[in-house]
Amino acid sequence: MTKGGTTSNGNKRAREEDNAEVVVGDDNPPSTLPEIQERIKQLIARIPSKEETARLSLDDIPAMERWCKTVRKITRDYNLSLNFVAIANYQWEPDRPGHTGQSLGALRNQIQLSTAQTNIVSNHIARVLTPSLDTRLHKKTVIEKPNGEREETYEYAAVINDPEMLQLNREQLCEEAIYKRQLVVSTMNQMVLCMDDYQKAEAGAAGAETSRFSMAY
Repeated sequence: MTKGGTTSNGNKRAREEDNAEVVVGDDNPPSTLPEIQERIKQLIARIPSKEETARLSLDDIPAMERWCKTVRKITRDYNLSLNFVAIANYQWEPDRPGHTGQSLGALRNQIQLSTAQTNIVSNHIARVLTPSLDTRLHKKTVIEKPNGEREETYEYAAVINDPEMLQLNREQLCEEAIYKRQLVVSTMNQMVLCMDDYQKAEAGAAGAETSRFSMAY
């Protein structure tokens, strides 16, 4: 009877944990797969709208840079959140059944693909926001002192190494912004779906494992 009561209490606690409100945000990193999914949904909601993206133009460089900085922050936070998947999902490999290991492998592959896809956008944004710079002599000042000595002062400035390439990167961003925005949105939504599929597969595998060991003969 005691054993049965313990199981009931354990199931009750598990249900309460499942139904607990997920609290995650900028100041509260995720620690479970549902929290990671919630964090990704929060980031998706912050992506600039399609209308704002369509308005990007070489005539408004500040607006373009604001868009880039926003998307860069989102993709960084997204990739950082994905690093919590391994922590949330940890189980000693020898204890993991083969079929659940396959599900985990599929999830890991999807994470790698997702990271590669968002990096396509991040790399282009980096070329727009942080072009390569050169340090060049900007000003030379010579001061003649009363004793006949000369004092020379040199001022250096950082200048863009290849202005034409920066212009090309900006033009390309304006032309491809709608597609690249959609790539980020679709990739992140797909990751949420993939985590759903993984959790369903894990739940199904756990149920099958329980049934296999509880069969009466």
